Amino acid sequence: SVSQQNAFGSGKSLSFTINSGSVNQVYSVSYFDPYYTIDGVSRGFDVYMRDVDASALTVGAYKTSTLGAGVRFGYPLSERSSVSFGVAAENVELEVFANSPFAYLDFVANYGTAYSYLPLTAGWAHDSRNSLITTTDGALTRVTTEVGVGDLNYYRVSFVQQYFQPLSRTFTLFLNADLGVAGGLQEKPLPFFKNYYAGGPGSVRGYEPLSLGPKDPLGNSLGGTRRIVGNIELLFPVPGAEQDRSLRLAAFLDAGQVYGETERVSLSELRFSVGLALFWSSPFGPLRI
Repeated sequence: SVSQQNAFGSGKSLSFTINSGSVNQVYSVSYFDPYYTIDGVSRGFDVYMRDVDASALTVGAYKTSTLGAGVRFGYPLSERSSVSFGVAAENVELEVFANSPFAYLDFVANYGTAYSYLPLTAGWAHDSRNSLITTTDGALTRVTTEVGVGDLNYYRVSFVQQYFQPLSRTFTLFLNADLGVAGGLQEKPLPFFKNYYAGGPGSVRGYEPLSLGPKDPLGNSLGGTRRIVGNIELLFPVPGAEQDRSLRLAAFLDAGQVYGETERVSLSELRFSVGLALFWSSPFGPLRI
């Protein structure tokens, strides 16, 4: 992963990103102006090319190649709250294989392998955390929506609620809820590459990445239209390094599941994991083990 950002006057920035891995390859150029108007409206432009090879994961085999460009705006409602809006134009080329799940092959048979559409996004956030890196108090509430218009017609709505409560000078309780629901519009199904997934780092640790939820007969994950993820963590300093705020340990309990479109959401189907995590705010960025 290579990223280069150049800062200009008044907080403006131009960034170039190249992220190449076994699954994702992303090339992007972004421009951001945090003070586009005197009222605090921000504006950003993005041009990107993204290739995804899901055959290298535990999900059903497919590949997508996306070329897109978009513009986004943000507006502060208060010191803690803000709204955002965006529109982009994307062209997606999809490739499936003989061993791809039947649902993927059926989607291609009905809707082809090339799509041009506009993803429209909107969001609202309220952030009262006392720090973005070493948080010990406050909360974050975020709602994001995405609606696809064009060859692909769908919606995705995500809700995140985080809460930090200091228990003492050294112990902090962290609660996190991450919910998502998606579906097709205008009598079209949700594109399978827009499904929700769960499992692995960032959701339910201890499970293979993206492994929870419906599976095909070969055991490959298909994702789903609804996702539930919850995390409870007890954060505390590393013994012997109490004064180093860049290092923290956490005892955690994770829970989550993904449900297909025809499945009933049942909390008895949740999967759980417990463990110990190490967080390091390193000079290269935040790291988790």
